[in-house]
Amino acid sequence: MKIVIVVPTYNEVKNIGRLIDALAVEFKKMPQHNFSILVVDDSSPDGTAEFVEEKSKSLDFVHILLRKEKKGLGAAYISGFKYAMKELNADVLLEMDADFQHDPKDITRFITEIDNGYDYIIGSRFCKGGSIPSQWEFKRKLFSKYGNLFSKIVLGVKGVKDFTTGYKASRVRGFVDSIDLDNILSTGFAYKTDLLYKMYKSGARIKEIPIRFGPRDEGSSKMEKNNFMDSLRVVVMLRLRDKDSQKFFKFCIVGVLGLITDAGLANIFRVTILSSKDAPLLSGLIAMIVTFTFNNAWSFSENKINGYVQRLLYLIAYCVSSYIPVVFRSFLVGLSVKFFGNTFVVFNIAFFIGIIIGLIWNFMIYSKIIWRKK
Repeated sequence: MKIVIVVPTYNEVKNIGRLIDALAVEFKKMPQHNFSILVVDDSSPDGTAEFVEEKSKSLDFVHILLRKEKKGLGAAYISGFKYAMKELNADVLLEMDADFQHDPKDITRFITEIDNGYDYIIGSRFCKGGSIPSQWEFKRKLFSKYGNLFSKIVLGVKGVKDFTTGYKASRVRGFVDSIDLDNILSTGFAYKTDLLYKMYKSGARIKEIPIRFGPRDEGSSKMEKNNFMDSLRVVVMLRLRDKDSQKFFKFCIVGVLGLITDAGLANIFRVTILSSKDAPLLSGLIAMIVTFTFNNAWSFSENKINGYVQRLLYLIAYCVSSYIPVVFRSFLVGLSVKFFGNTFVVFNIAFFIGIIIGLIWNFMIYSKIIWRKK
């Protein structure tokens, strides 16, 4: 395989020569593969590009891609990926930093897993055996830990603990070459999360391997000031653009319509013709008919139920499945009113807790059973 190690640089003249020499030693351990180093330099004023160019004269596996200005880590990597695929015919792209925070000795572990059939290897600081520098300030540790947890919950990517690591290997054919690299959502550090999510959605076999993320040997950190907010933006945007998420948000909008119908009628019924326990039963039934109609026509329109008989049968199934959380909500409201009093606040707090539980239950049942893919 042709493996290209993409290394973005800006003022790394003190590190890049040592890194190239260290990588050359590792290349010899896997002679069955063809290794190259592509340095992507953003016109460093310290002479990094000139140093690499001189190095490439004696080492044919060293290449330099010079960019006119500094536009962010993600932009540098994307430029490097395109060049490596087009000009160097890369089969595998390996991302790593130039500052020795990523141990060059780990590259054989990455490539071994590619040889084992995996498509995306993540050097994880947060899986068992991985670590981060002990001298990191508390705020950075906190942001890193809970930022990754937030990404995992929102994006729903299974089996990944480190969404923002910069040490990764990606198979090109069928994966990186199928991604629209011109539409990556961030030119900064958050590109990492975007690329990981797109690899995951493309069906890549992903494996995390533990790495020790060390302190910088030389130079200053390239961490961008807006990294945290940019990462949050990218995670949210990825979820909003996801097809399944769009379906969920449509479902939520219809749910709000049903909620207005349900809650309005429930409060009217409880002060007119029904008890506080029974009012949600009737209002819930009416709201279900309203939401079924809108979900069928809009939220799940790609799997729309056609024909009067079919719609009637699925409406019955819809009502039966939907009534389970309604009955639970009614029980919860009745229990709350019994212990805390039949006040507006008590009634509606219990009512809305039941709504949230019902929302989760209903989306699972609707998408997997009622409007399942044909």
